[in-house]
Amino acid sequence: MSKNSKIILHYWQYKNIIEKYTNLDEFNDLAHDTMRSKKVTVTSLCNYLGDNGVSSFKQCKHRHVADFMESISMFSTATKSGKTFILRHFFNFLYHEKIILYSGNELFPVIVTNKKDRILSFYTEDEVKKLVSCIDNTTPKGKRDLIVVLLAAELGIRSGDICRLKLSNIHWERNTIEFTQYKTGVFHQLPLLENIKFVLIDYLRSARPACSSQLLFVGIKNNYGMISSSQMHVIVSKYFKIANLDISKRKHGPHALRHSLASNLLKNNTPMHVIKEVLGHTNLNTTNIYLNIDFKTLKHFALEVPDENKN
Repeated sequence: MSKNSKIILHYWQYKNIIEKYTNLDEFNDLAHDTMRSKKVTVTSLCNYLGDNGVSSFKQCKHRHVADFMESISMFSTATKSGKTFILRHFFNFLYHEKIILYSGNELFPVIVTNKKDRILSFYTEDEVKKLVSCIDNTTPKGKRDLIVVLLAAELGIRSGDICRLKLSNIHWERNTIEFTQYKTGVFHQLPLLENIKFVLIDYLRSARPACSSQLLFVGIKNNYGMISSSQMHVIVSKYFKIANLDISKRKHGPHALRHSLASNLLKNNTPMHVIKEVLGHTNLNTTNIYLNIDFKTLKHFALEVPDENKN
């Protein structure tokens, strides 16, 4: 079963709690996929508890949660850490609702994240240039692929936002790309770099299908509908292989390009508050976590992290 596939609740005594949790006001602005992940994780836990004779959360002990975590041990460290963050928040909710006597913070005081994989999913500036240069932009598909790759590699736009970009998000008069980020709901403005501008114009003039859709990128097989994030991944990942880059221990999709942009900016002594703006983060701590920043890294790159309160 996929880690975020649709799942059916088998024990209806948990239904009201799940609905109350997933309808919290703090979740109102979260993306659909994020909420689906939360619901799948919590529902999986409830099904596991029911399968093991636990009919309510009042009967749920620490060992039951530990056993559930053991049952999902086959997932990657990144997936497990994501599920653990969800469960910590969920058990904090149960604790504040006085349904259980222990909190999620007590259950999961420390959550191990997959730092190694994230550091390895980084490509140097030369590797990114090699990837871009191998795209054949003499064909309509190549013109589309080139602008998709550049939006991820040079502007750091998430694939979920690239596939949702509209023609109205391109502001030619002020040379900006402006949109509301799908993942966070936060407005984001990026410069329309000259090289990207020319590639984008070429795509619009000679490669984009003639249709009434307002989407920047449209699918042919789905009647000019939105290209999905998974399709964006397919578009980008094939060029890692064509460029003959070593992907044996590294991820090779749009997010790897976004992460590489941020990491290369850091390596080139770009201030953290600038990287934060490029990534569209609202909090500097998010950028630090995203880049796995620690004091050794900061010392190595001789960076001075500005006071977030000044930004």
